[in-house]
Amino acid sequence: MIMHSQDSLKAGAVAKAAGVGVQTLHYYERLGLLQKPKRSATNYRLYAPEVIRRVQFIKKAQAIGMTLEETKQILDLKDHGREPCRQV
Repeated sequence: MIMHSQDSLKAGAVAKAAGVGVQTLHYYERLGLLQKPKRSATNYRLYAPEVIRRVQFIKKAQAIGMTLEETKQILDLKDHGREPCRQV
């Protein structure tokens, strides 16, 4: 699926809105916390706006002492239609 500019954000915009660095987004991709984003014709990463909330959730989970692996487990449950709150 091709994302159009009005419904996608470049990595810098997502990082700024979520309060993290661009390298943090790339790190989260490598760990599987974020799905690989679509790419523009010029190879820029293009994220859905919802990714901002996901990154903010990851940062909040870290702030309360959760590891990235624990956070990934919760997000995996959510991504597969399960209720992570019952598992926490």
